[in-house]
Amino acid sequence: MEQLPLFSLLMAASWLDLTINKIPNWLTLPFIFLALIYHGLLGDGLAFSLTGLVYAFILLFPLFFFRLLAGGDVKLALGIGAFLGWKLFLESLLYGLMIGLPLVLVFAFYKVGWEGFKQSFMRYGYILGAKKYLAPVEGEMAALKVPYGPALALGAVLAVVLNQYGIFTLVH
Repeated sequence: MEQLPLFSLLMAASWLDLTINKIPNWLTLPFIFLALIYHGLLGDGLAFSLTGLVYAFILLFPLFFFRLLAGGDVKLALGIGAFLGWKLFLESLLYGLMIGLPLVLVFAFYKVGWEGFKQSFMRYGYILGAKKYLAPVEGEMAALKVPYGPALALGAVLAVVLNQYGIFTLVH
């Protein structure tokens, strides 16, 4: 029952990311604040929550900076980190990557096909060779906006469930 607020956030964020391709601030920012308050007053302590928040920020802000993740995805991860703490956050992030990367590739292939993949890799080769940025074009894999919030959410649920029931854990 302790995880109900987190699971509610994850379901809402996933639904919004899949339907409107956005995870809004009105959903993520209050959750981060409430996770800090909860752990500060009733849970494992404010330091537990803050370290999860800091780990999430340190690991995912560079991905936002280089436009590999959207801001809503990063704020969702901040909320996950604040609620789960740094150890379980790292595990949830690993599961989210394991789930998300294949899904992103399948989604991208479905949207742009083999030609879109080839265009992206040719553009990356040009960028590396010429050391000059070339923006992605329509129909290219790199030009797609892919909802990554559901993968982060599934990773968090998987980490919580596997740890809760002692099935498998990477952290102790």
